[in-house]
Amino acid sequence: MSSSLELSKRLRALTDEQLSELASTRLTNSTAIKDYFDLADALLTEDSILSAVRRLPLEQLLQLRELASTGKTAADPELTTTLEQALLGSEGKKLELYPEVSAVILSATEKLVPATADKPSKPEKGSELRDVAALETALSAITSLDELARSIESHHVKELARGGLSAQDSQRLAPLMPSAEITPTALLALGKLSGILAKNSGWWMATEKLDTWLHLPLAERWLAVTTAWSEHLGTHLQKILSTESDWGPELHAWLEVHYPLGHDWLDGDLNERLSEAELLGLSHVGTVTAVGREVLAGNWKGVTAAITAVVPPFAEHVFVQHDFTVVAPGPLTPADDVFMRQLCVVESRGLATTFRISAQGTNHLLAQGTSAQQILDHLTSLAATDIPQAVSYFITDLGERFGTIRVREVNGNTVVKAQDLLVLRTINADHSLHSLGLRPVSEDSLQTAISAGIVLNALLDAKYPAQLEDASGKIIAAPVHRRSIELQPEPVSPHVALVQRLRGSREAATTDDATWIARQLDVAVREKSILVVTVSMPDGEREFTIEPKGFSNGRLRCLDRTTEVERTLPASHITAVRPA
Repeated sequence: MSSSLELSKRLRALTDEQLSELASTRLTNSTAIKDYFDLADALLTEDSILSAVRRLPLEQLLQLRELASTGKTAADPELTTTLEQALLGSEGKKLELYPEVSAVILSATEKLVPATADKPSKPEKGSELRDVAALETALSAITSLDELARSIESHHVKELARGGLSAQDSQRLAPLMPSAEITPTALLALGKLSGILAKNSGWWMATEKLDTWLHLPLAERWLAVTTAWSEHLGTHLQKILSTESDWGPELHAWLEVHYPLGHDWLDGDLNERLSEAELLGLSHVGTVTAVGREVLAGNWKGVTAAITAVVPPFAEHVFVQHDFTVVAPGPLTPADDVFMRQLCVVESRGLATTFRISAQGTNHLLAQGTSAQQILDHLTSLAATDIPQAVSYFITDLGERFGTIRVREVNGNTVVKAQDLLVLRTINADHSLHSLGLRPVSEDSLQTAISAGIVLNALLDAKYPAQLEDASGKIIAAPVHRRSIELQPEPVSPHVALVQRLRGSREAATTDDATWIARQLDVAVREKSILVVTVSMPDGEREFTIEPKGFSNGRLRCLDRTTEVERTLPASHITAVRPA
């Protein structure tokens, strides 16, 4: 049986995911592939076979060379799995290669020799302090990722077409980084890895997972990102990183020996995972840490114990000062941290965090339906000492003045009213609010076509004590407004498009063998090649050496090269085809 015919039958039985993965690793261009036979032919080309073979480690390459030359090799479940997944072996219990695959393997592995035994790696002595320092640095990175994600949640970030962020976005996000050496792009990659950030149409934005993640304790946030890092390694990288304790020059030297046909296909992913490992404290200056070894071994109980030992306990109290600053001597519980971030501006972040109570934050809490007394009660419960009178008066005064400016939606427009007409005129003349297009419609009201949520947030940002009300004049909680962006549908992957074409090409009315024969006859007509066909006759099967002239409507017009007589053969009676 032809290799292409047998392989095409196997391809039909694969799932969509398996077909897509096969195309992505084996094919450089799939636009010309229309059916399973085209795909089988493409997979049996030298370039396609080589792209699969070069991904195999040295020990499997040597086993395949033995199998290709002798037809036998030592029983190895891992090799059998490789043959099945990479579609390098023909179907059946016996290990067997397609002839096309054997030829490529023998040529590619001709000069390979077995590698010398690797020296077992041992952890360095006295590395405990280094490992603890790496984890403390990792917690700073997770804290900065927290800040970055919150910032992107309210202000989406655009990635430039050439890669990287704009100068404006980079400048805005740079103060959130734990150190000058760590870029926003590196933390964006961590956010995408953990699923709390995503990129759509070139825009970085927060996902639905962010809110849940922000309410986790610091240690669990680190664990969530580290677990995602481990899950994204894949079989190849898991084995490679587990082999070497040095993830620097020694690792690259190991790759040169154990992947002798090239490893550029995994270098991109490897470098990304190594950079992320440094941020997560799994390695330090290219050397794997004790926690990194535990993660690779899947010992999550030990990993959890290690990170828990490094994270300081939650701060039970904060110190509220007369200048409106609030100092938290340690990390706050997630609920208290969310409250302080809503009320204050974060001035410095570390083991001790400094907040500053702001009018904007207080007004935003009031706009969400929280009363001034509730704000004071929460702050009092956190404070280690009595709240300074100036802070208490400031929050109370804002609460009393809040709602003196009302925002309401009326017939598709937004109306702004104020109890003090002087305040209303001030709003109308405020240059920072000109983009709203507010215009007077009566002595005590302004109107604009922009939605109420946008107007309310603009007034709050300008430090006006505005409040949203419904049609009956009842104050309601303000909706959270985020900048709207235009999302374009993601382009269909060429590999997904290939799978869709293959599924649409399935022939229900014919068998694989009949379709294959028809295909061979059609190709022979175009290429003017000579064939030997086996035809089923009333008295048995007969072979004819023919030169095909035309093939249509299920009938083959050909010249019988033995008798030089032109014949017409029904394709349904042809049971086998081979080159003359």
